[in-house]
Amino acid sequence: MTMEENPGGGSWVLPERLQSIDSICPSLLTQIFDNFTEAVVVADVHRRIIYVNQAMEALFGYAQQELLGRETSILYADEEDFREQGRQCFNIDSQVATGSYRVAYRRWGGQRFLGLTTGAVMRSRNGGPAGFIGIIRPARSSDTSLETLQKVHTITSDFILTHGQKIASLLRIGMQHFGFEIAILSRVVGNDYIVEYCVDYKNEIKPSACFELSGTYCERTLELNKTLGFCYVGKSELQRHPCYLNTQLESYIGSPVCFNGENYGTLNFSSHSPTEPFSRDDYIFMRLLADTISYLLYKKMFEEEVLAQAKTDELTGLPNRRAVCERLNDTLDIASRSGFYLTVLSLDLDHFKTINDRWGHSAGDAALMAFAGLVGRLGRRTDFCGRLGGDEFLFVLPGASLEDAKTLGNQLRHRLSEIVVELKGGDTFSFSVSLGVAMHHPGESAQTLLQRADEALYRAKQGGRDRLCE
Repeated sequence: MTMEENPGGGSWVLPERLQSIDSICPSLLTQIFDNFTEAVVVADVHRRIIYVNQAMEALFGYAQQELLGRETSILYADEEDFREQGRQCFNIDSQVATGSYRVAYRRWGGQRFLGLTTGAVMRSRNGGPAGFIGIIRPARSSDTSLETLQKVHTITSDFILTHGQKIASLLRIGMQHFGFEIAILSRVVGNDYIVEYCVDYKNEIKPSACFELSGTYCERTLELNKTLGFCYVGKSELQRHPCYLNTQLESYIGSPVCFNGENYGTLNFSSHSPTEPFSRDDYIFMRLLADTISYLLYKKMFEEEVLAQAKTDELTGLPNRRAVCERLNDTLDIASRSGFYLTVLSLDLDHFKTINDRWGHSAGDAALMAFAGLVGRLGRRTDFCGRLGGDEFLFVLPGASLEDAKTLGNQLRHRLSEIVVELKGGDTFSFSVSLGVAMHHPGESAQTLLQRADEALYRAKQGGRDRLCE
């Protein structure tokens, strides 16, 4: 059994056998309205409250028993608004169709907020007034919401900002919209809540900080997999939650962030102060912002993968010529400014053409991969080796002296002599490497440095191979 809306008059009409508001069983109203996400209040013809749903209790902070029998003036922030709405809509002679308007309300404790209200007279089948119904949802200024969406569009369409800069800017926009102090984009792995991006006016939370998910409000957001908001935690069922006990965060709104069909983490905003109740527009805005950030994360990952592929040798997995040259130039600039050592090793696999001619190109590929696996295990974390093409490699050693480079080069030769490459047919072979070493001179260009290393490599090959020359 449900209430019906009169298409002609716009008022609400009671079912035929319920001819007055007093004849409605409270359980029927509960059945009809308690699943509404909007607050619902039903009053008699004297504007005395006879029913409120759960959303109404949450929005205004009152228990149902504190409101029943009270005049609806208890809900208004200004007495004049109560009287004005009585003249316009909530009186037994009103012929005003169901409509929406904004008015200032007051929660338990005195906090004011702006509410968007849909109200009407409830009439019996014979047209007589039976009472009034109001459906209320918090509403921020429409101008504010529109301005916020315009800012989001401006940020996401900016061609100059990086993806990280866009995400940080969107966090600030959300903070301004809600008037909050903290904005976080988190990554959740198991029970680890990792702060990936953060804006905190008090500078207490830093990116890369890690907390237990169970100690955050976001645990509920992910558990229910929907946007959740709490405007006054200290007056809610969450007042014993670990997050509130540890941080005293009074207000929070958060949305799951999905990535590749799975939950990535959360986007959330919070404050140590209570806030006005969140509106339906706020929840829509949060979902839109979470979707926007999810798209930026996906695009960032995709572009990084493309860039990595463009700078990686497909066969060996080592940096390719482009990547090696870029890193060499960067390292050379640092060495020139700081005066630190910089040494390079130019390498060629010995008799590589013979390997290909005798056993085929698959054998040559096996030799290249074996060599790449070895150089990946040698050297310091700051050293890097890349494939220039064919069987040519370059080892760049920032901070290494000429003697350090020689030691590493000879260690590479000896370790390579221990490697035996096995082929599918049962054949095996070993191979060696020739190296040329050169140390950077102050003011020297990368081209000249590489030329000297190549000349040293040529001397090593001319001298019988499997050796290092400078």
